[in-house]
Amino acid sequence: MTLTYDLSDPLALLGGLPFLDEEFAAKRLLAAVAAARHVTAERQGKAGRITDNALETWLAPSGALLLGGGQPIPAIPLAPVQKDQVNGALTELGSLIPTWTALTTLPVRYACLHVPNGAISASSRAWPQHVLLAEDAFATPLELREQITHELAHQWLYLMEELWRIELPSARPVTLPSGTANRSPSEVLGAAHVAAVLTRLYAEAGDAPEGRLERLAAYQAGCLALLDQIADDLTDLGRDIARHLKEVA
Repeated sequence: MTLTYDLSDPLALLGGLPFLDEEFAAKRLLAAVAAARHVTAERQGKAGRITDNALETWLAPSGALLLGGGQPIPAIPLAPVQKDQVNGALTELGSLIPTWTALTTLPVRYACLHVPNGAISASSRAWPQHVLLAEDAFATPLELREQITHELAHQWLYLMEELWRIELPSARPVTLPSGTANRSPSEVLGAAHVAAVLTRLYAEAGDAPEGRLERLAAYQAGCLALLDQIADDLTDLGRDIARHLKEVA
């Protein structure tokens, strides 16, 4: 039996968006990313540096970083107690929303953001499957849980971007509703996605700090309004993601 998939409609192929759709096919995306990374490594002449071609090898943070641009990561290892706190937050997320377990168990290297730059957490497409946490992220269990969820949401969209563009090469930088300037349209999509994911998390957990849900709703609305303005800078998939985020808002 031969199975065929419509690669022109990624959201249908994947069953929606990570953390927002119960049908999201995490394993299907990971298999496709692993295959794409293997092909990319062969084209770059780097495949020989990884002698084990198992799926898990190409999905490891080190294998992902091998194919990046070589930018240094501003990080130092977590302390043992911080590793325990991260593992505890990941376990809690899986308990709160069991369908998220396939997403929270993504192989990720968690490290301390160094030197501190004012951010509580950080990630980048240049550092696949790496999440950096500042000391402030460990202030409370609730704060750590939110920051980890925030960055994991970015990581899964980055995986999708390894296979499909969500913005055009000619896309112009914009300013986020928060006032942060020089951000790409893909980062606006990422910000709107994070706001929707955190809203769902707090709805399930029932422990949102006072005013947090209202601030998330306002930020998400601002991102969605901005996406309407810059729709011409998005690909078909980028516009599909924006439409889907409106549907779940």
